[in-house]
Amino acid sequence: MDVQRRDFLLTGTLAAAAVAGSAAAAQSANAPAAPGETRGSSILPGDEKVQYTGGTDVKRLKIINTAELEVEAEKILPKGGYGYIFGGSGAEYTKAENLRAMQAVGLEPHFLSGVLKPDLSVTILGSKLPFPIIVPPMGGQGLAHVSKEIGMAQGSQAAGTLMTLSMQSNNSLEEVAAAHPGPKWMQLYFPADRGYAREVIMRAKAAGYTAIVPTIDSTLAYPRDNNIRNDFRIPVSLGKGNAPKGEPDPVKASTIMNRRKVDLNWDDMVWIKEQTGLPVVVKGVMSPVTAKQAVERGIDVVWVSNHGGRALDGVPASISVLPRVADAVNGRVPIVFDSGIRRGQDVFRALALGANVVACGRPVLYGLALGGNLGAQSVLEYLRDDLYIVMQLTGTPNVKAITRDYVVQPRVA
Repeated sequence: MDVQRRDFLLTGTLAAAAVAGSAAAAQSANAPAAPGETRGSSILPGDEKVQYTGGTDVKRLKIINTAELEVEAEKILPKGGYGYIFGGSGAEYTKAENLRAMQAVGLEPHFLSGVLKPDLSVTILGSKLPFPIIVPPMGGQGLAHVSKEIGMAQGSQAAGTLMTLSMQSNNSLEEVAAAHPGPKWMQLYFPADRGYAREVIMRAKAAGYTAIVPTIDSTLAYPRDNNIRNDFRIPVSLGKGNAPKGEPDPVKASTIMNRRKVDLNWDDMVWIKEQTGLPVVVKGVMSPVTAKQAVERGIDVVWVSNHGGRALDGVPASISVLPRVADAVNGRVPIVFDSGIRRGQDVFRALALGANVVACGRPVLYGLALGGNLGAQSVLEYLRDDLYIVMQLTGTPNVKAITRDYVVQPRVA
């Protein structure tokens, strides 16, 4: 079995629709899967024996730009694993649009401002960070490096920033918490089995995660061409760190993990708060309507994201909807932004258009692939230093001073 020709899906596979009530749930379990519920990479007996090896180097990186990290990562990673990380869904319109739309936002510097050393520090949900760049949830980081999520935790901890752990991590949430004693959040793909959902979020609370981040844009899977083309199956041997407790069979555990609640709704978001008492960060907001509803229902943070172009293809770039979402939120809760962050200018653009904190995914994961924890740290520090220069040159003394007055938004037809 060639692991480079098998399909891998970090965010979950198999799924029967979750429906209200135990009788309806039982009926659903016996019904044929609807389109998008089975994600094309079902776990089969014997898959646990398939081996996969990501990057092995542990080193600081000399970074010219993050685009070149992508090129270098392709040279060292197995084809299927790289294709999964690199690729988007469908025709990859949204993935490409994230970069195009970001570059279309011009910077408008205010020279002669007298700024000497900009202050990059921010505070979100009580956690003070040295700069406004965090690590978003990215599942199965063993695809990138043998250190998996522990390497990412060590790198983000060394850089001093917040890490959001994916529910679909290879290492367990407890192992990652031990490697990252600093601020951290736990992502949740809401399972069809509410008992399992509660198990995960209560484990996270016990381990010291300070917020739960339900992702709302992936109840069904939009096809990803690279996964299908490479026929690259999930390497179970990398581990399922957050599998249900007491389920030794990796096939059964994976099936439970990947059966998601398809009819996700606001009551589910409120239920997370009621169970844990922790702040809830709703990730995947792509409209002012959803943002307003989140605030009205007591959600603590709105996370603007199109999943890096990996969920529903055809939606606009995240940066294009950010200003309208920010207007709808109107400062009542913080906003996190991702999708399209490649340089310090991009961080600045997102902050100017309404974000409080920005998350960067693929570049940091490529850094992990090329240099382990030191590589991930290198990318975060590269973005930090680039943002520092942009802030000084534009004349912004601190993050709060970065407003729409410092950008030129493209005209909307």
